[in-house]
Amino acid sequence: GSVRPNRPAKRMRKILRRVDPGFLVILAIALIAIWPFVSRASLPDGSDAELHIFRLAELSYLLRGGEFYPRWAPNFYHGYGYPIFNYYAPLGYYLGFLVDLLPRLDPVAGVKAVFILGILCAAFGMYGFVRDNWGRRAGYVAAAVFIYAPYVQYIDPHARGVMPESFSFGVFALALWALDRLWRGGGRWPFLASVFLIAGTILSHNLMGLLFFGMLSAWAVWRILLSGEAGRRRAPALHLGLALAAGLGLAAFFWLPVFLERDLVNLSTLIGEQDNYDFHTHFLNVREMFAPSLRLDWGASEPAFRFNLGLAQWLLGGLGLLLLLLRRVSQPRYLSFFAISLAILIFLMLPVSTFVWETLPFLPFFQFPWRLLGAVSAMLAVLAGAGSAAVLDWVGARWGR
Repeated sequence: GSVRPNRPAKRMRKILRRVDPGFLVILAIALIAIWPFVSRASLPDGSDAELHIFRLAELSYLLRGGEFYPRWAPNFYHGYGYPIFNYYAPLGYYLGFLVDLLPRLDPVAGVKAVFILGILCAAFGMYGFVRDNWGRRAGYVAAAVFIYAPYVQYIDPHARGVMPESFSFGVFALALWALDRLWRGGGRWPFLASVFLIAGTILSHNLMGLLFFGMLSAWAVWRILLSGEAGRRRAPALHLGLALAAGLGLAAFFWLPVFLERDLVNLSTLIGEQDNYDFHTHFLNVREMFAPSLRLDWGASEPAFRFNLGLAQWLLGGLGLLLLLLRRVSQPRYLSFFAISLAILIFLMLPVSTFVWETLPFLPFFQFPWRLLGAVSAMLAVLAGAGSAAVLDWVGARWGR
């Protein structure tokens, strides 16, 4: 008798053939970045990580009691309660809750898992975006430059322990990749991925979500304006606009109450005057920004660190910028978006931009101009990837592959 073909097995083999093995390389590249979280039982002491553990524990308590989207934390402030869940981006806590539900795990493991997930998403998202535009080898470089930037690898997750902000870098990278795929080919899945990841970007962190949504919108406008084929590209342009609008609408359950009920709480405490939350006291100077990282004192309870771009980051990103100016990279007009964004973000971290911070009413809520280092790292990563692709192509053409 005849043997029927194993259709599920054939379908699985077909799917596996479509999976890029480069993602295994990216996983290996990211291993060192996530290893401190994997190899140690707890989280860094003396950072904001403790706050996020408390918030996740409170959310877990409320969710287990049937409050599926709580806005009030009744056990905070010595039992008087606090509306933290009405005003603070919730996505990271809900993802951490899924880990907390697992046997023998707790909110500490949940917070740690979100830190790890953010780094992995940043690596995979940056690789996918740069690979699709400048090739696989460029994607490797870009992913490594991004996740090993001092701010992304150490300062945010370890020195500051800011889980939501750290996680936002990964969601932004995935959203940029999804929008790029939507522009290139359209289709149901790229559109849905774009919508959910745009919403996820907004829901990951209040301030970085606002910044990253603005950058994604600016990227979409830049992409459309540079297409040069308005008639033929009208459908992809419409898809980008719909995805951005749908993502913003999907996240409205969070940001709309924050906006409408902003006068019910005292937000002025987020903007200090000559204190820790006064943006005037947190600008960077050029020397600090381009200086190498400090050698860490592992015996110190709070090791000193420097808010810098990272030596490899600005050297490789600078190489990409130089080759862009010389027009030796592919898609130079498209890459110009990331160069211009880099220049604007660096400008906003320098004291010379004080007048901008004082003029735009929403900027002081960012509190720390150096907070933009995460977005700067992403722009440098794209430039580094494109620049390395140009160098490798030149070497291959001159010396043979």
